[in-house]
Parts: sequence; C-alpha cells; structure tokens
Amino acid sequence: MKELVIIKLGGSVITRKKQSPPTTDRRNLSRIAKELQQDLRQKLIVLGGGAHGHQAAHAYGYGDPATPLPRLLEGVPRIRHSMSVLALEVEEEFNRHGARVVVVPPFTQAVVRDGKVLDFSLTTIQRIFQAGFSVITHGDVCLDEDGVPSILSGDTLIAYMARNLECRQVLIGTDVDGIYDSNPESNRDAKLIPVVNAANASELLAGAGPSAGTDVTGGMSKKLSEVLEIAHKHTEVIIFNLSVPDRLARLLQGEQVVCTRILGQ
Repeated sequence: MKELVIIKLGGSVITRKKQSPPTTDRRNLSRIAKELQQDLRQKLIVLGGGAHGHQAAHAYGYGDPATPLPRLLEGVPRIRHSMSVLALEVEEEFNRHGARVVVVPPFTQAVVRDGKVLDFSLTTIQRIFQAGFSVITHGDVCLDEDGVPSILSGDTLIAYMARNLECRQVLIGTDVDGIYDSNPESNRDAKLIPVVNAANASELLAGAGPSAGTDVTGGMSKKLSEVLEIAHKHTEVIIFNLSVPDRLARLLQGEQVVCTRILGQ
C-alpha cells in the first residue's frame, strides 16, 4: 500500500463531455490503459463523471438548492446507471490491456451529506488491493443517514482516499496543463502556474473558474481546494493534461512534464 498511486481520470478526457447522449472516448481510454501499464504499482483510479455523471445530475436538479427532495430521489437510478455504464466501459478497456482492475462504486460504500463524506468503508478496497488488483471508483450519487442524496465528486473522493490510505502520489488528469492565473479558455494570455504553495494558493483559488460544459461539482476552484487539503511532504500532488499522449506515462516514470505541482501548506 505504501507504493499506491491515486490517479484521477478527468471526465472531459475519458468522455465526450459536451455530447448528448453521453459516450466514452474509446481512443483516449485505450491510450490511457497502455500508459498505465508502464508502471507496476497498484493504483486507485478515480473517474470523473464527465458527460455520464454531469448530464444526468443536471437533468434532475442537482446543484440547485431549490430542487425538492422527491425530484432528487427520482434521479438516483438514472445517475447510478449512467455512472455504472461509464465505470464498466473503463474497466473493460483497461482489463483488455491487462490492467487487472475491478470497480468499487461509492454508492454502496459511502455515506455523504451535502457532497462531503461522512463515512466510507475502505475494507472492500483494502481487500482488493491485498489480492493484487487495482481499483476503479468514480464520482457518484450517494445517500446520507436520512436517505437524502447528494453528489460525491471525484475530487472529494480523491481527497478522502488520500487522507485515509497511504499513498505517495496523487495524479489529477484534466484537459488543461494545470492551474492557470486565469481561465485559459477565455483568456489567451493566461499563464500556467507550475507550483502552488502557501504563498499563492489564496489568490489562485479566487481566480480559478468553472469547468466547460455542464458541471454540477464546482469546476477547477473546487478541484484546487480539495487537493490543497491533501498535499503534504509525504504525498506529491500533480495536476496535468491527460489529453496529451505520454504525459501520464512520463509522470509515472518520475519524469518532468508540463504540469502544476501542489506543495504542502
């Protein structure tokens, strides 16, 4: 477990986030599977919801505090089905390349309130690791003690796992090179920030914008705030562009790439 690496596969890379109905990006999945195979460490692979999660959640009013509880509950089966389809397609592609991965859905393991994890049973995940497999999990809709549903984002899940499992490295793959001083989609002059630390974290949090497309989980600002909580001297946190071939493979091999490194606060 000491060599565990947590890897986030951004939904904008593994799915066609603006396409409806949602579909996976099979070309990217195949490439990512091959890159993962270049490193022998066990991996906890966390999937962003992308088109599969965000479109279904948005359709049932998640992210809108005015949405009544019956409407939220009505959406649970559709969101669960959509995320299960995504996870199983990723599992199938990765195992086709010899990755030895299994899916553990958060819906069956987590108790969540307002998107925050109250409890998550790690016993199943630890048993899977002990058997020599890697694990795929994902953003999901989960219930609290009273049966009220809310969205558990992949980034919140990563932060929880990194705090409760021993891991040396957290790699967060997105569709941009890292954290910028402004939104690169609207500002051509936006500059990549190679290192985030105590000196610049607050300013960057204020300037981080939302993700493109439909996103009910808070976008880049939420992503940054989550990873700031887990970056410390024993865990390296890197945000990088997963859509660029070989960047994931090079990071897993310890090489330097264009990215943002998060230093402990």
